[in-house]
Amino acid sequence: AEQMATAELLMQPAVIENYHKTMKTGLEARLDLLHKGISDLERSGFPVKSIVPMGAIYLTAQFNLLGKKNPRGGVFTTNEEIRQYLLHEAQFGAVHFQAFGYEGNTGWFRLSVGAVSMQDIEAALPRVKAALEKIK
Repeated sequence: AEQMATAELLMQPAVIENYHKTMKTGLEARLDLLHKGISDLERSGFPVKSIVPMGAIYLTAQFNLLGKKNPRGGVFTTNEEIRQYLLHEAQFGAVHFQAFGYEGNTGWFRLSVGAVSMQDIEAALPRVKAALEKIK
């Protein structure tokens, strides 16, 4: 049934084109919103930055927290510690570059907007800010 439905869909280029247009527009809007939010945090003095989106569903961002004290009194020494902190403190998922074969701890992460809404991003940014405010 799936193959027959797919074959039928492939015979409708206008439907596929419309889907791609809607999907690309939505992805671009979410990437731009997340990039703007991270950039706003950077301009406010937080140790973060992001690279202008260049397509796909990911934003490349740095949470430069290595060597900084976390709220529990420890010091961030790895990307994994930063990832866990963002996840638990801000409910913010990030994938560090080691997951893609990079060996260094640099604070660089990949953030996906593929399965989130604009509202999800708008809600997450204040949580990230609050988490960053707790770091010294």
